[in-house]
Amino acid sequence: MVVKPKFRLLVAGINWPPETFLRRLLDGLAEAGVAVTVATAERPCGTQGRMNWLPAPSWESSPGLRLARLAGLAARAVMWGAQDLTVLAPAVRQVSGLAHKLRAWNQLLPFAGGRWDVIYFPWNSAAIDRLPVFDLGCPVVISCRGTQVSVSPHNPAREDICVGLRDTFRQAAAVHCVSEATLKDACQLGLDPAKATVIRPAVEPEIFRPASSPRTPNGVFSVVTVGTLNWIKGHEWALQAIRRVADSGIHVRFDIIGDGLDRQRVLYTISDLALENHVRCLGGLAPEEVCRHLQQADVFLLSSLSEGISNAALEAMACAVPVVTTECGGMSEAVTHGVEGLVVPVRDAEAMAAALVKLAGDFPMRQRMGQAARARVESEFHLHRQIAQWLDLFRKVLDKN
Repeated sequence: MVVKPKFRLLVAGINWPPETFLRRLLDGLAEAGVAVTVATAERPCGTQGRMNWLPAPSWESSPGLRLARLAGLAARAVMWGAQDLTVLAPAVRQVSGLAHKLRAWNQLLPFAGGRWDVIYFPWNSAAIDRLPVFDLGCPVVISCRGTQVSVSPHNPAREDICVGLRDTFRQAAAVHCVSEATLKDACQLGLDPAKATVIRPAVEPEIFRPASSPRTPNGVFSVVTVGTLNWIKGHEWALQAIRRVADSGIHVRFDIIGDGLDRQRVLYTISDLALENHVRCLGGLAPEEVCRHLQQADVFLLSSLSEGISNAALEAMACAVPVVTTECGGMSEAVTHGVEGLVVPVRDAEAMAAALVKLAGDFPMRQRMGQAARARVESEFHLHRQIAQWLDLFRKVLDKN
């Protein structure tokens, strides 16, 4: 007997492999019976046939290869989606310059001739670049994540993003926000709250779990952070806080997991603060290695200036590690001050250091907060709960359509 899929979902505007949190979501939807298709430049690997592939070639290649790929997309579109071409063509005609027109066709042609029940853009910026797709008659769902609505619109050099956000908000069938704070920011940019649904990030507590042998004090206060090395993560304030902790006489070790464009700046800051004996930059690590480091940590430190809700902080909480976090974005929706950790002001290295010193000197408090953090994840941030919320959102969109 052939089991009919719940619905056909196209996930667009992503790279493969996607971010870990997105991969978890796609796997979960596919396992729930959704016919998931991913539009990516590279054929997705490691999906064991659970997902279909829609080739969406990158424009970043040699001119000859670009044109050859574009010709293939055009031939497929003419054969299977001639009617869709009449919808997409007016938008391309408004683009000035042949090179820009060809690039626009490269982004839009993969969608011509496809038949899905819902199109989902996990990144709002990708939806802005493919706005004509909203007119193909298939309901579109988009996601709003921290910096997309809380930081980028305030960049004077990116005034166009505000217009793009308003256009996608207006045309989307539904808008997903990762936190109430993100929803508030999006509404200030024109989102109708009636279209919005808050679905917070989630982790797998079965994978991110406490160490089998509980950590005991060994004379070293272990602090860890995980995230891209960029200015939004506020590493300079974290390092200033670690300097203060070390100066208070505590033997502290700070592990920074992640990589990014600002790696050199972070290394300079470590040197300027003479923290070479206290800080290790470990680079990007596989999820299982991240989990191992979290399990060995006393505290997770999030010094961000902007967040929706940090997936890395949730992973630490799942490992029963208390969190010291800034009050940026939606972090106060995940960490209650004094319960799962301590919440401090943004850009306040002194307050951050005071919170770390407090936890360093109170092992029972760390244990109590770690247990509360684990319980909070299991009850509110479990992946199963998130998948159910996404299925409910997609069903509501389909019912309206």
